[in-house]
Amino acid sequence: MNLLISAGEASGDLHAARLLAALRRERPDVRAFGMGGARLEAAGLERIVSSDELSVVGISEVFAKLPALRRALSRLAGEARRRRPDGAVLVDFPDFHGLLARRLRLAGTPLVYYVPPQVWAWRRRRARRLARRARRIITLFPFEADLFRRLGADAVWAGHPIVDDVRETLALPSPLPAKARRRLALLPGSRDAEVARHWPAMAEAASRLAARHGLELVAARAPHLPEALFDGAAARGIRLVSGAVPHLLASADLAFVASGTATLEAALCGAPSVVMYRTSGLTYAVARALVRLRWISLVNIVAGEEVVPELLQRRATAAELEREGEAILSSPERTAAMRAGLARVAAALGPPGASERAAQQVLEALGPRAEGAPAERRAAR
Repeated sequence: MNLLISAGEASGDLHAARLLAALRRERPDVRAFGMGGARLEAAGLERIVSSDELSVVGISEVFAKLPALRRALSRLAGEARRRRPDGAVLVDFPDFHGLLARRLRLAGTPLVYYVPPQVWAWRRRRARRLARRARRIITLFPFEADLFRRLGADAVWAGHPIVDDVRETLALPSPLPAKARRRLALLPGSRDAEVARHWPAMAEAASRLAARHGLELVAARAPHLPEALFDGAAARGIRLVSGAVPHLLASADLAFVASGTATLEAALCGAPSVVMYRTSGLTYAVARALVRLRWISLVNIVAGEEVVPELLQRRATAAELEREGEAILSSPERTAAMRAGLARVAAALGPPGASERAAQQVLEALGPRAEGAPAERRAAR
């Protein structure tokens, strides 16, 4: 079986790498080419396009990457026409993959979406196009599969691979020193722009709370980020650690977390959290006009209620972080209620083995028995 696999962004690369490894365990003859990062390449992808240079945050940042995105799109579509793969698996990276899917469909390449675009948040008309185009849609959250099935898609819920990521990491010895006092974890993000926007407020609020409560302060630094981005960490008594996020969250009495996948890690580790996010003014204005969600953090979206407080844009300040942090640290009752809510979210992410279940769905959808599947016949019409 020869597949085109395409993933953008660090999280998509990780999900796709786990998927490809699981596919090859099931079917050692599986070969794959396409777009991805270092993890996907290490899992066996013949990397035609590197996703590392295409990562963007927000709308205003896209324009500088347009030439590279166009080149990547043309290269992948051209290779698909030349190699005629048995199918394509598109992972996350919604706008780019929407354009690629159109070209692949014209070339007659069967499509499977894994980690489909979050059409439940915005651009809901896109969900109908996805339902028509995809032979199968494999989702991380159960409510996503329900949404696509209501639109007539062949959609299945596989669960979230982060469950395995956290479980496997916590099974390893912790690189952190033993905790001598209550610990406040700072997770400002995994991209330069995110850290630049979040770190000053997080660091200031953390140092104020530490002075009152005698907290130990530890910040997570993504391995590819320079320490210079974490200005003043040493002066404030903040220890920087790399590659130990689950261990850090599992030991935290409180965490300041940039909105994203890290909020789900916090849920799985039971870390009481305050979620914050700041982006460019243009990106935020467009998002406010398009997004139809009450919350932005995945924890609250999955729960369907506010489990953790959210601080966005103008509210994402040191003073607001300090106020929310103080309320949690000073209230054992609120901490217990938050941990209970986080446990409910963790259970909703599904059991271990999500990548293996997703691989089985890919093989079933693209194998010989799937020819003429109902979803594809609808797309042909």
